[in-house]
Amino acid sequence: MVLGVATVALVVVAALVVVLVVVGGGDEPGAGPAGTSTTGTSSPTTATATTTAVEPADGVVVAGTGYAFHLPDAWKDATADAAGLEGGDGIDVLVVLGPSVEAAQSNVIVEAIPAGSATDPDDLESLWRSNLVGSDGAEVEDVDDIEIDGQRAIGVRIPQRTNGEGLEFTQVAYLALHGGTQYSIALTFPLRGDAVSEPDFERLLASWSWTD
Repeated sequence: MVLGVATVALVVVAALVVVLVVVGGGDEPGAGPAGTSTTGTSSPTTATATTTAVEPADGVVVAGTGYAFHLPDAWKDATADAAGLEGGDGIDVLVVLGPSVEAAQSNVIVEAIPAGSATDPDDLESLWRSNLVGSDGAEVEDVDDIEIDGQRAIGVRIPQRTNGEGLEFTQVAYLALHGGTQYSIALTFPLRGDAVSEPDFERLLASWSWTD
């Protein structure tokens, strides 16, 4: 299915910056396979995890600062192109669903910056959520905690957002701490007509490994 002129936003959501950049839409490859990841629920004091079977992605390996993961089918490493985008200096890894940034249907951005004195994602949650909301005051919903290669990650979902061209998209993001670094991992995909990006994101996260 061709999404035509539909676009998504390139969203940089690290601890200090939020930038929205329009990138071009592309084709929807079709329904992807359901994917092994660990999910859970959180409370103000505890988090309990349950395991849901998700098949890890097994495509090309993408390596970032202290981590690596496999790409799902039809995804491409576009990190080399990030430097030329507004806010691109804050991106550690950028991968896109499609042949290029300009023709991407969806994107995943990973940001990696020092965590300072924080020892748990909860220590940074308020600032992280504030930056995700940005200047447009987007509605943010909590999602269950997950484990990313054994590391607890807190998550949020922004069900609907509108870019500068009036096109609507959805975002799902997780925040994890590992080795003194905070990692913000965010998926952005079209609000309508996309049946593959979220399952692919789960498969990507299920393939994640810490390398330091």
